[in-house]
Amino acid sequence: MEINNAIYETLGHTWWLKDAGFEVSSLRYCINPVRYGYFKERLNELSLPGKSVLDIGCGGGFLTEEFARDGFDVTGIDPAANSVKAARVHAEQNHLTVRYCEGRGESLPFADDSFAVVTCCDVLEHVDDVAQVIREASRALRPGGVFLFDTVNRTVKSWLVLIKLWQDWGWAGMPANVHVWDKFIKPNELAALMQDNGLASKGVKGIGPKGNPLIFLSRLRKLRASKVRGTAVADLFAMRETNDLGISYMGWAIRQPKGGASNGSEA
Repeated sequence: MEINNAIYETLGHTWWLKDAGFEVSSLRYCINPVRYGYFKERLNELSLPGKSVLDIGCGGGFLTEEFARDGFDVTGIDPAANSVKAARVHAEQNHLTVRYCEGRGESLPFADDSFAVVTCCDVLEHVDDVAQVIREASRALRPGGVFLFDTVNRTVKSWLVLIKLWQDWGWAGMPANVHVWDKFIKPNELAALMQDNGLASKGVKGIGPKGNPLIFLSRLRKLRASKVRGTAVADLFAMRETNDLGISYMGWAIRQPKGGASNGSEA
């Protein structure tokens, strides 16, 4: 089944709207704060080989701008021209210096060892060649650099929530095939791909709902009728870091020195 990545072109101008739909608002207000909080904690514990960051699949710039506000030298890349345009305009309006360009994770237009940090979030479950994206991310990282990621686990739980409830039954109003279950990635599969490409996995955490999951699902069902948008999405569907990797998970890895073992340690 072919995945529907065209949505990221059509989202374009909606990325930063205060009353954006569920698909954008959930990423901005629910997912992004959790993953950046986790990433920031990890980076603060490490001695990085510089302050340069590459955000692969930057979309409208939610994660990219977080790094820029914290003083990193940031580059964002995405294949969706309209998303890149929206990211560039918003950064300029907010006086943030971010370099944005169009391009794909499978073929990064950057030299080897260019970045201290490479992020790849909400991307790996959308590409046709995960191994090639990991290979390119590793190539662009300096030895001792950090790879940060989030993606979706291939489980019965993720099939039920993201495929059946969100898409097939329309509870969240998501277009068809925005996610394809066969493209979801188990943590051990991703760890093996990273290891094959010089990235030593150092830790993973889940991203899940705050409070009772059953209440979360009941609210999701109401979403179909109420058309909840913008910051109201965060009020109803707040997320948190969790030990449950059953749906979404995030993690980090260290780029091993060429010809040697990893110089990182799990935090």
